[in-house]
Amino acid sequence: MERKKIVFIVNPKSGTLGKSNWIALSTKMLAKEFDLAFQYTTHRGHACELAQKAVAQKVPIVVAVGGDGTVNEIASALIHTSTALAILPLGSGNGLARDLGISPLLPFSAVEVIKKGKIKEIDYGTANGVPFFCTCGVGFDAHISRIFATNKKRGFWNYLILAIREYFRYKPIECTLEYDGKTEHRRAFIVNCANIQQLGNNAYIAPKADYTDGLLNITILKPFGLLGAIRLGTFLFLKQIDKIRYTETFACKEIVLNIPPNTPFHYDGEPAKVPNRIEIKAVNLGLKVVIP
Repeated sequence: MERKKIVFIVNPKSGTLGKSNWIALSTKMLAKEFDLAFQYTTHRGHACELAQKAVAQKVPIVVAVGGDGTVNEIASALIHTSTALAILPLGSGNGLARDLGISPLLPFSAVEVIKKGKIKEIDYGTANGVPFFCTCGVGFDAHISRIFATNKKRGFWNYLILAIREYFRYKPIECTLEYDGKTEHRRAFIVNCANIQQLGNNAYIAPKADYTDGLLNITILKPFGLLGAIRLGTFLFLKQIDKIRYTETFACKEIVLNIPPNTPFHYDGEPAKVPNRIEIKAVNLGLKVVIP
């Protein structure tokens, strides 16, 4: 019987953890049953190119070895194909992996998912036609993503230090939202559109999000003071951000954001330049993923 092929696409620059031990563990656990290939990215967009080649070769499983940015590139090439995405979570946040039940703290368990897991189909979103799989949005988190992308220091604690520093400098944005036949104005610290529940590191921006319901979960954080920031941070990790007065949450299939020029925007934590009008849509069940 022909052995199933698995292609690992490794981003050597993601996160703070070394990749060699994970790759050695994967080889030890999987090489007897599968044909393994390891490919390394050298530039932005390379992971997508490698994944497209794997799809053309009808590879059944492609493993993203990196963080949510790497996952985004690879998953973008796998949507509406027969190739499934698996994840070895080695990024700074690992939002999609955590939401799927794949722990970045347990390498053995993550590899075991590839070996014995099942395939499930999940939703994704698009922003002006560009796919995202975790969250996208405007405001403070996008501002931090823009700075963090050029920062040589990676990891959760460096991200947190950066966020605290920038909090005192950042000014909320004025924007207009169009959804469900309504047009509403907001002054917002963050407008986040989520396919999954968390930003990463178990920080839950959309506790009610369901990646199979065909909907986006919108979270608007209104301006708040220093005490509000402390409370907000606490409730973010308690999975209760939707229960405090600084937040507004709702679900919809499509939303349009009208924003000022040069407003920071991100897809899955990766900064991007966008026009003043962003059309964001949910796409139901378009990506196959390997889950526990």
